[in-house]
Amino acid sequence: MIVTSRDGNDSALTYDVAVAGGGPAGIAAAIAAARLGRSVVLLERHPYIGGMGTAALVSNFCNAHFDGQRMILGGIFAELRDRLIEDDALHVTGGLEPYDPESFIRHAQAMCNGAGVDTRLNVILKSVTFNDNAPATLTLSDNTVIHARTVVDASGDATIAQQAGVPTTKGRASDGAVMPLTYCYILGPVNIEELRREIPDALHTDKRTGQPFIYLGYQAKAKELVAQARAAGDLTIPRDRIAVAFGLPGRPDHIAVNFGRVFIDDPTDPAQFEKAQEIGKEQVYEGVQFFRKYFPGFRDAQLVQMAQQIGVRESRQIVGQYTLTAEDVLSCRQFEDVIAQCCYSIDIHEPGSDKTTMRGIPKGSHYDIPWRCLIPRSGPRNLIVAGRSISATHEAMSSFRVTPSVMAIGEAAGIGAALAAREDGDITRVPYTQVREHLLENNGILQ
Repeated sequence: MIVTSRDGNDSALTYDVAVAGGGPAGIAAAIAAARLGRSVVLLERHPYIGGMGTAALVSNFCNAHFDGQRMILGGIFAELRDRLIEDDALHVTGGLEPYDPESFIRHAQAMCNGAGVDTRLNVILKSVTFNDNAPATLTLSDNTVIHARTVVDASGDATIAQQAGVPTTKGRASDGAVMPLTYCYILGPVNIEELRREIPDALHTDKRTGQPFIYLGYQAKAKELVAQARAAGDLTIPRDRIAVAFGLPGRPDHIAVNFGRVFIDDPTDPAQFEKAQEIGKEQVYEGVQFFRKYFPGFRDAQLVQMAQQIGVRESRQIVGQYTLTAEDVLSCRQFEDVIAQCCYSIDIHEPGSDKTTMRGIPKGSHYDIPWRCLIPRSGPRNLIVAGRSISATHEAMSSFRVTPSVMAIGEAAGIGAALAAREDGDITRVPYTQVREHLLENNGILQ
């Protein structure tokens, strides 16, 4: 139940749990906390939820959830995935799985509503104040004041944690450089038969429906066309290949394109971010012309939709009770306090370079993400962090930063926040065994 209280001369809303950030991690955190009977508010600056998966049009599930032999992620992520499959809004592949972003928004919002989450859109968090042994106070851009016993920082940038004095790191250890940004977009229509004749392996098959869909990026021909365009001066985007461009469920002749690279020192700096947005949009227009000129079947394709914001891969990481490392990822390390699993490759879009470094995990293997990575080593006791900004190195984060695994992390964070709110708000006193128990009760997969 939402309780109205008095905060000085202003009315304030009181919740058990406040989740800042309505991306995949925040969605899962809010649903998980609300399903445990806590009052939950979810704060999102865009006019709809989904974060990078919708506003930035990174509309696919990178393969963190299927290890080549079995599903290794369940819970809220699997529930959302199943809903998309039932809606014919996701291509089932056993690898990267494209989905329709509008369907993602609709189903994720329905899940939030069904759990009783109070979703507040188009709001920016102006300030957060933490007080010992008292609820946190959050002030929004519309001057709404919120009190919350526990807070989940699902901002993706550890914004609340950093402002609350939690130690953070940024980028790779050697120089603090972060991975570049990409502005994604939707392009079409594409003449699929012409593309198939010239580049036969540009078509993949949905394993559930048997329907073909476009999948570009890894093919030798695609890399050759990128090299030709760069040599001719028709392409200045600093990439040696297309990251990925895939057909959208329900729109087989349209593709969602991830092909851009904008270097930045600090994506949390507003001035740098706005400049990156401008450069990213120019790269979109350049990319459209590249596809139209060089790729068979794209002659009549037009820019159909541009993302609402540029996609951010990396910014801050908190310093937590444990820091996940590349060695943990590549050795497939297992932890006693595991709250999520992941099998996605280390995937580093190299700062200042046109290259991408991929280091895979053997088929049938995975690594664990421990509960301690979500808990700040120091700072407010009623704050937990979810999503890509948990405690990890640059290399490790490049693996679990994708939607399936951050949703699993978010679900654990929401459970922890709900359990803490039921007591004194101190998340550091929540036993990981209780978090795991609730994850397993919700069809989580932890081994």
